Amino acid sequence: MGTDILIPEPPTCLPPASIPSGSNAPSSPTSAIESPIKLDRPFKIIVQRETFLIDSECLKKMSPIFNIMCYGKDFDKMELSREIVDEKSADVDIFLKAINDPSVISVRTFTTILRLANKYQVELLRDECEQFVLTNKLALLKPDEVLTLLLACHEHHLSREAMVVLIRRLAEEEQTTFNRLKLSRFCPATVYGAVVGANLNLGQLRELEQMNGHFFKMERNKTRWRRSTCDSCKSIMEQTAHCDGCKKSLCKTHAMGVGCASEYGRKMTRELRANIVELDWE
Repeated sequence: MGTDILIPEPPTCLPPASIPSGSNAPSSPTSAIESPIKLDRPFKIIVQRETFLIDSECLKKMSPIFNIMCYGKDFDKMELSREIVDEKSADVDIFLKAINDPSVISVRTFTTILRLANKYQVELLRDECEQFVLTNKLALLKPDEVLTLLLACHEHHLSREAMVVLIRRLAEEEQTTFNRLKLSRFCPATVYGAVVGANLNLGQLRELEQMNGHFFKMERNKTRWRRSTCDSCKSIMEQTAHCDGCKKSLCKTHAMGVGCASEYGRKMTRELRANIVELDWE
């Protein structure tokens, strides 16, 4: 909306309380919370059949959208409340809980929390979602779960760093998994291309790491072995490969037994390892 996002001190908001619309709870906002802590400015957010009591003073510092929602001249002579008609109460509930306790962010809740954090411009919560991706043990997640996180990060434009770690993790899977997940259908073209490219780069990296520092010519990410003369054996061998580093043709025995005298192969391996994922993302 063009409004600068305020970055407050670490929030100490009281977790919002929800009151079923058909309950016998007192009409006073503060009486709906079973806590001795007094809210600076209790405010009701009504979603479907649920009423959420929030601290508007705290939330206005975190979100310019909440600042607009909870403040204005129209509240001078009316109850401090606002109805949200385009969201589910369960989604708003988990979103408000995540603001107070980011530990509720999980693979299951990630998409909802990130979507609402983006919608209401809660930058601190977007950062928490990003940290969830960057600090998670992605190797333990199923490919389906990684794809869920990746699609949410793309849709709500999380950082390139978060996108890259998810793409790399997904790229470790086999082509059969890509087909099962229907990546070409569900992923945007840039993301799909990055996953496939990273998958090829990982295959090439695995092959390079077995070359003992050499940089042999490859075909389809495999060393191109040919029947030719080995410069070390001085005889024709069934499997030889040419190294672009030391400029020698070596049989498998000498290739694996003698490291390359040139640094070219090691340099190319380091560069590939550092750039597995190629993604244009701003």
